Amino acid sequence: MDTNKNSKKMKIAVVGTGAAGMGILSALLAKQGDFKITVFDIGEEIFPKNKIDDSNKNEIVKYYNQVYKDIREKNNFKFPPPKTHFADPIPRQSVGDNLSIFKSQAFGGLTNYWGATMLPMTDREMKNWPINKEDLYPYYKKISKIVGLASEKNELDQYFNKSFSTRPAVKPISLLEKLNQVVNKNNKQKGYSFFSGPNRCGVETRKDNKRNCVYCGQCLAGCLKDSIYSTRMTIKKYLKDPRVNYLKEKVVKIDKNNTSSLETENGKVYSDFDKIFLSAGCPHTTEIVMRSIDYQKSLSMADNAVYVFPVIYLKRALKSKEYFSLCNLITCCVPDNSDNPMVQLQIYPSFEYMWRYNIPPVIWPLLKPFVDYSRRRVAFVRMYDHSDYSQAFSLKIENNELIMKREKEASKGERINNLIKAIRKSFNHNGFYVPPIKPILQKVNSHYTSTLPYNGDKIRVSSIGEVMKNVFVCDSSVFPDSPAVNPGFTIMANAYRTADNVLKDL
Repeated sequence: MDTNKNSKKMKIAVVGTGAAGMGILSALLAKQGDFKITVFDIGEEIFPKNKIDDSNKNEIVKYYNQVYKDIREKNNFKFPPPKTHFADPIPRQSVGDNLSIFKSQAFGGLTNYWGATMLPMTDREMKNWPINKEDLYPYYKKISKIVGLASEKNELDQYFNKSFSTRPAVKPISLLEKLNQVVNKNNKQKGYSFFSGPNRCGVETRKDNKRNCVYCGQCLAGCLKDSIYSTRMTIKKYLKDPRVNYLKEKVVKIDKNNTSSLETENGKVYSDFDKIFLSAGCPHTTEIVMRSIDYQKSLSMADNAVYVFPVIYLKRALKSKEYFSLCNLITCCVPDNSDNPMVQLQIYPSFEYMWRYNIPPVIWPLLKPFVDYSRRRVAFVRMYDHSDYSQAFSLKIENNELIMKREKEASKGERINNLIKAIRKSFNHNGFYVPPIKPILQKVNSHYTSTLPYNGDKIRVSSIGEVMKNVFVCDSSVFPDSPAVNPGFTIMANAYRTADNVLKDL
């Protein structure tokens, strides 16, 4: 440690308030050091509109009737519909070829819009990483207590070993509870083992909590009760700590000749930082580093390919009046060959948002019974693949702007065909049926990683994220690849690990 903690206050900059920013701040504020922490963020505020009595179900229905009316007025017809936040479109940035990805510019980053799934990595996912699951397990435990992880012990533990549960698990709809039983009963198929269980996620499920999920099914339109965790909830509490100062400014570069100094978009320079932690999300953190060191070449950003297909139920319909519309069920498809990566299935009910986005409000009352009935018969699977077999994008600074373009298509062919066959053999029992149709491949996803991988061969980053002297990359930019497991939990835990190790002597 090159800073004497008994002399002046250590000055620390944290760039970003998303998943990684929360992990860093949690680690810093858990220490007793006499810090002076400055948090930088673009910081657009997003709030639910027109606060109501959210304990009154009739009021909730009226509220969302207005949200869907606003959606129809603000957005064009699209199917499948893009996610919105209380009718407002989520900001996006181009990756070329008429494609775009979510843009992180709100306070709390993309955790304002995520699916909240929180699964740890295993050594199988981390085989190419310089760290392993044992390095992260203590930090998963810390993060699960901060966020609140709705989970339970079940068959998923056979793959993930630990659930990190801090509150009751979410309740899948009856249809998916039955599918879960079917998959676990038929869990051995040619070349694969299947492990299934209710989604493990950052959702408030405790009935005595004012933010508790009421299973209204409107998650995709925006959670009126804030039941779905966002890092803004935690970081706003952290900003009350006297050691923390918040600046609503976008950081654009670090002075490569004086790495204790950074510059914001409006030309302001802030200096004399002992440590700088970059946690602005993969694209923006990469942009800061490339601009800071004047990197002229391109870097590659990994993503996960996602394939979508339906599951139909042909026996007597199973009722579920109330439901959670985010992922209800997680299924791990684990190849018998340990060299091959796990593929993850996220299984969703037929949620109202999917249909109502495009239906005029005057027609909705007529169609609602049919949509409700479809939830008893149809579910939708989103199959996540490892980045080795997925699309990727190039990032380059041109005319002082970050330009992103597709550089690799997702793999197709025999591997996916064999995987779908194994899934059908596991699922197609007791009335469930996966039709033999080609799954829809989404052109982009939102799990961006690997631009600045640990020990990479383009820009050197140490195993604690140091990219320049006393400058540390803490978000998914440092992941050597992007496994099928959702990255949010690991981003938070690894950022905590990074800050904890950088300041381990305090």
